[in-house]
Amino acid sequence: MDRQDRIVATETTKVSPIIPIERREVIGTAIIGAVAGIVTAGAYYLLEKFVFQAVMCRADTAATCGDAPTYAMVVAIVLGGLAGLIALVQARVYRPLLVVLAVAASLWGFQSIMGGFAWYWVLLICALLFAATYMLFTWMARIRPFPVAAIVSIVLVVLIRFVMSM
Repeated sequence: MDRQDRIVATETTKVSPIIPIERREVIGTAIIGAVAGIVTAGAYYLLEKFVFQAVMCRADTAATCGDAPTYAMVVAIVLGGLAGLIALVQARVYRPLLVVLAVAASLWGFQSIMGGFAWYWVLLICALLFAATYMLFTWMARIRPFPVAAIVSIVLVVLIRFVMSM
């Protein structure tokens, strides 16, 4: 191996620690998040009113009636998360499962925000919340080393949960 071959062999290409993303991908992710938020809010409303309250708030099961909103929220966020995951995969977003899990963890218990608002405000609030969190976690999932991306996402989930509990 001569000197020139050694120099070529030791050269490395520098790789950015962040995966590049285009503006249209960010906007597409926001739209997917807004639709997932609307699906989640709609599913929550329908499930609570027509399924869980109908089943859990009968005379013989009145003690469990207070849990109906929680069960409706759990099922709705899972349905909205599945819809969002499918849409993110089709849009070829980087690490879609990390994005959806982080959004679900950060917006868990969103039904407490919805109390007292008219249905159209609830849809708007959920669409905006989900769009913003989908964009945020899509942006954070671009970090190339997965452990770093996961830790940053966990820290953001904790911060969002803290802010929402205030």
